[in-house]
Amino acid sequence: MATAVASAEPVPRRWRLRLPEQLPNLTGKWLIAYSVLWALALLVATVAPLSTAVLNYHWLAHPVWRPHGLVTGTTDTGVTVKGVFGDEARGAGVRPGDRIVAVDGWRIVGRSGEDHLFNLLDGPEGSIDTLRLRSPSGAERDVVLASRGSTAAQQFRGTGVSRPAFDVAVHFFDVAILLILVPPAVLLFIRRRREIVPALLSMAFLIITGFATSAQPALASAGMSDELVQIIGGLFGWITLSLALIIFPDGRFVPKWTVAALLMIPLALLDFLVWHLSWLNNLLQVLFFLLAGIALVLRYRMVPAGPARQQLRWAFFGFFIGISLLIAVLPFAIAADQLVAGDPRWAVWLTVFVVPFAFVGLLSMALGLMVSVLKYRLYDADTVIGRSAAYGVLTIGFVALFAGTENLAQLIGERYFEHSIGIVAGAIGAAVAAAVVVPLHNRVHRWAERRFQKALIRLREGLPETVGDLRESASVDDLVGAVMTRVEAGVRSTREAVLLRKNGRWSVAGAHRVPLRQVREWRRGWTVPAGQVTLDRDRNDLVFPLRVRLCVETGDEPQTIGWLLLGPRPDGSFFGRDEREALAHVAGPVARAIHIAQVREQREASAEARLSGLEAMIARFAETLGRGAVGPAAA
Repeated sequence: MATAVASAEPVPRRWRLRLPEQLPNLTGKWLIAYSVLWALALLVATVAPLSTAVLNYHWLAHPVWRPHGLVTGTTDTGVTVKGVFGDEARGAGVRPGDRIVAVDGWRIVGRSGEDHLFNLLDGPEGSIDTLRLRSPSGAERDVVLASRGSTAAQQFRGTGVSRPAFDVAVHFFDVAILLILVPPAVLLFIRRRREIVPALLSMAFLIITGFATSAQPALASAGMSDELVQIIGGLFGWITLSLALIIFPDGRFVPKWTVAALLMIPLALLDFLVWHLSWLNNLLQVLFFLLAGIALVLRYRMVPAGPARQQLRWAFFGFFIGISLLIAVLPFAIAADQLVAGDPRWAVWLTVFVVPFAFVGLLSMALGLMVSVLKYRLYDADTVIGRSAAYGVLTIGFVALFAGTENLAQLIGERYFEHSIGIVAGAIGAAVAAAVVVPLHNRVHRWAERRFQKALIRLREGLPETVGDLRESASVDDLVGAVMTRVEAGVRSTREAVLLRKNGRWSVAGAHRVPLRQVREWRRGWTVPAGQVTLDRDRNDLVFPLRVRLCVETGDEPQTIGWLLLGPRPDGSFFGRDEREALAHVAGPVARAIHIAQVREQREASAEARLSGLEAMIARFAETLGRGAVGPAAA
């Protein structure tokens, strides 16, 4: 019989690109390599801003800082005049947009040219310098300017900012990014360096700090090319941060389409190395952050209530505040050259008043992400967000009302009094704003609480109504169970128990998410505090760090009938002030309800005992009568 033998040739597999569903944590050689790169990044992030601060201190401390009345800026082609504030420079015909080609015959070339320019202009008081300028049309001319300290002081004329205040601001901003981003980076590395998301965030903070714009003069002085600085700082820093946000908080690409961020990285690298398309670079950065924002929103909607959801709340809060402040600064950054060219005082105003918003934005993003990753006081997010929203609304309302009232008073003054009443208008605006904002304060805070702290509002307002309804019908056990359930939902405690006094001793009336045996063991080691303090706190107690006294007014002095025991929140943190105030608020109604239920049960038990005794007496009497009736009949 013939048999057919199937061919054993392997079936060719089609090549498929498989993208990872999750980035793995760092272990072994990968962790060692990461630690080495992190140490190098920390060195650059620390040394570069400090070196720039030293260089700027030399330039700013010299009495002839900007002695020729020119505001300069660096471009790819060299040093360009951004603004002209000196009377002598204006008279010599220097205009914004002129490029400084040479100083006293020394050529000024490339992005490092501004460093060379400051060294060349670092001359004594009254020295004469010849600047060769090239206009935007390409024509070159020589301009002779004197170096005078009085000319440098002209830039602060009419700005409302003194020279010492400006110097302090510049020196602080040189190291501000170091103070803002390096401490979170170090803390994340120490606590969570093996986890992929904290590792990416820590490295991103260091790269952004070490290769920021404020650190570029020091890197250029060290011989690092502008292209390399831009690739490392402008590309890998923001890509690393965006990637960490996309896979936040556990390293998974959820939803799955967010893995497309990996495909954008080679495209961004090609743009930096080959194409040099600024519009593509800006587009990719916008796409990275847009992708990260959409991913955070969708992941937040998918995650159930718990620590992971609270992590995303903190990340959202920092991300929203940071992006909002950066967006507020963006128009000034885009129009900076035009503003300075039109009025050189903007060079001072942008430095002192606008730049801080960008640093606060970075600080907000860093703190939000750090608190989220380290899981520190996750359940304070609702309180912080609510208060921030309230103060933000109050601030915007105050500013808008002040500006509107001041303008209205100014118009009325010009219309009816035929002259300006600027100071009076400002006073009227401030008075009206204060009078309106103060009563608005409570309303705004109540709105913020109801919008962002719904669970706490339900506890503070709903629990007294609930126990008020149950005290007349429910048993003490049912009432205690309802109290523990509502308290858990309101303050997010991990465990609850209630102690009630019975026959002169404290007994466990109810326990939720904790064994009765553990509560009794804890009770033997706890000393009931003296006095009438409502909240007894011990942050070091891992079982019940917060105890709420249940007290009723039954005589001349309050009587303690029990204690509500609460375990820590799921992240191990202690309860915030708002939560403690809510617990103190509901302690009285809960105590009265339990006391009324106890008295009602005692009365019902006493009435039932009397009724049972009466029934037994009637039964015995009937039995006696029955025996008496049977006796004569038998006789």
